[in-house]
Amino acid sequence: MEQKAIYDLLAEHLGEAALGFNEEGVEAYADIAPAKIAEACLFLRDDERLQFNQLMCLSGIDWDGYDENGKGKSVAILGYMDTGQPETSDRVGEGDFGVAYHLYSHGLLHKFTLRVRVPRDVASVPTVSSVWSTANWHEREAWDLVGIRFEGHPNLRRMLLDDDWVGHPLRKDYQMPAMYNAVPMSGKDLVSHGSPAANAPAPTGDDSPAEG
Repeated sequence: MEQKAIYDLLAEHLGEAALGFNEEGVEAYADIAPAKIAEACLFLRDDERLQFNQLMCLSGIDWDGYDENGKGKSVAILGYMDTGQPETSDRVGEGDFGVAYHLYSHGLLHKFTLRVRVPRDVASVPTVSSVWSTANWHEREAWDLVGIRFEGHPNLRRMLLDDDWVGHPLRKDYQMPAMYNAVPMSGKDLVSHGSPAANAPAPTGDDSPAEG
């Protein structure tokens, strides 16, 4: 089914919670009111005309640097300098957060993308983990790295970082730590001199096992 036709069916079901359909850019997507995202996903999964039985990917978005219309220049994520020390900035992050949902129907072989957008100071979206079980891990990753809270998630906790890590590293105003649990995060020695593995001499072939 064509993307616009899918959106029309969804809009008929959601009413005003279907905020619009955007066909510009890399991919088409439907904007959905955050409070209705779980209802939208359930409809897309269960309607016989749509049958979106797979959540391929769920991604957290930080629109810091962009206005509400998606215009502007993206802000680079702070990292580490060549000396190994963390980059710092006094800039305070602005712009909304969002979530993108990429769906697929194995039966009908069509795709569809949803987006929700929330204010930066209210980074919370209902979970869709009861619609697709794979959302459980996707939402944990988006919480861990971007700091978007998924209300109703059965076990929303860190996934890639330790439980006591402070902050969410893929927020564009996040500053990497210089220390973690009293261990320096500086990579100065590795940056300056290279790792032991990098400096090891290349194999000469003399130690290769003999063929017999």
